[in-house]
Amino acid sequence: MNRLKLYLFQCLIVIFLQLFLNSNTLGEPNQSVSLSPYENAPPGTQPQRLKSVPAKTQATEDTASATCLDCFSWDIDASGKAEPLTDGLIILRYLFGFTNDALVSGALADNATRRSSLDIYAFLETHAAQLDVDGDGRAEPLTDGLLLLRYLFGFEASALITGAIGSNAQRTETAAITDFIKTRLPETQNDAPAVLQPAWDFAPALAEQVGTNQAAVNGVIDHIFTDTAVQAVLVTKDGYLIGERYSQGYDADSLGTSWSVAKSFYSAAIGVAIDEGHITSVDQKASDIITEWQGTAKANVTLHQMLQMRSGYSAFDNVFFETDQTAYAIDRPLVRAPGSQFAYSNANSQLFETILRRTTGLSAHDYLSQKILASIDINPREVGLWFDPSGINPLTYCCIDMKAADFARFGLLYARDGQWRGNQILPAEYVTSSLTANGWYGYQWWILNAAYFDGEPAAIEVASAQGLDGQYIFVWPEEDVVIVVLSQYSHAVEQGYVVSPINYPDTCTARNSCPGALGPEVPSFSHKTLVERMVPLGDNP
Repeated sequence: MNRLKLYLFQCLIVIFLQLFLNSNTLGEPNQSVSLSPYENAPPGTQPQRLKSVPAKTQATEDTASATCLDCFSWDIDASGKAEPLTDGLIILRYLFGFTNDALVSGALADNATRRSSLDIYAFLETHAAQLDVDGDGRAEPLTDGLLLLRYLFGFEASALITGAIGSNAQRTETAAITDFIKTRLPETQNDAPAVLQPAWDFAPALAEQVGTNQAAVNGVIDHIFTDTAVQAVLVTKDGYLIGERYSQGYDADSLGTSWSVAKSFYSAAIGVAIDEGHITSVDQKASDIITEWQGTAKANVTLHQMLQMRSGYSAFDNVFFETDQTAYAIDRPLVRAPGSQFAYSNANSQLFETILRRTTGLSAHDYLSQKILASIDINPREVGLWFDPSGINPLTYCCIDMKAADFARFGLLYARDGQWRGNQILPAEYVTSSLTANGWYGYQWWILNAAYFDGEPAAIEVASAQGLDGQYIFVWPEEDVVIVVLSQYSHAVEQGYVVSPINYPDTCTARNSCPGALGPEVPSFSHKTLVERMVPLGDNP
């Protein structure tokens, strides 16, 4: 219990910090220029901080309470539930004298139906008597506001009232305080949230509405953000957004970059080309298409081997620094027998550029845009697709710039067997094969299994598209869960998308991994711990 109390008191500290850091308006409701708590007030001006209970209302509280309770509850934003970080925070701000946007900014539930600061202020003014929790005739932030916050956070017994009762309070016992607050909770306070059917739009939803809980979601996000280079985290389930967080300076509209997450996208394009008959199957010899290989040691390399990084190419190459990266990839020698061993090769995946162009008649970028991106509600005009330094060859082992939610759409496509809104975008069998491990790797997807964790059992098996410096799409198809992680990205759209020594996807600055960087590289989070923390995201944890 002592640990619980400590945790809850820490939560209260966060509330008070948020109270002062997130708000910038203090004063009467209609003043045009308001005072910040950090500004000096003009001489003779004092910001209002205490709300006296109107004498008439106070005198008649007992007789009028039944009527008042018909129109008042602690659910200030009318979301159906009184919660500490919305309603409790609004009341505390009100009692400290906050008005206008400062009263409600960042403190409204997603499903709030009373959202106007003026409406909320008027509601609180009308029912000022109900805010006097301890019954001392005044509604004060460090007594009444604190009592309500503690109650909504789950404080009980002496922890609820200690240090939070006014000197003239009429209600001084825990039971009396609890009863007073309970009778003013909304009727829907304890209703279970409506269960939602799977969707596609990533609309915000409560974790409980999709069979998990907010603590599990927060546990995942908190763990990922132990990596201080992270830009964005999105947690989705059943097609709903149940958790998101951005580092300072970034938001939902900020682009991130994929690095090698792009490999999974162009693998999907290969799957569509097979489905459309441009390519016979994954067992087709690549030399049927890359005719330069005919009559060479690479003549019998199959697409299946290339997709699984078993083409026989070396894991060491300099493709990113070449001008014509396609020609470089085609000319790479084999270092082992095709199919014999996994070796992660960027040059191997750059060969998808040649294969898609020669089989479909479209560039890899155009084919991906038409067949995958547009098909899953991603606007290709809002996506940055990179070219090699020649400005001619699309990169297919790298690099795609998109919003975090667009990466999540691609993850959802794989979580749902290649379907999107009732249309089969990718063959289901191709998706299954993509997420089936040969060791720890599928078709340009990593599989987080025991082999991936060096023989240690995995709590669940999760597929992952992965990119340099910490770009990830984690997919748990059995539970319809997709998690996107992007590292802090710096690139001006005006620079364009042709790789050069001064124009490249810059995530190394945040990771402190750029050439010549001083000090240690910023470490990423543990994938094994992440997988363990994902388990409660499953249905009915």
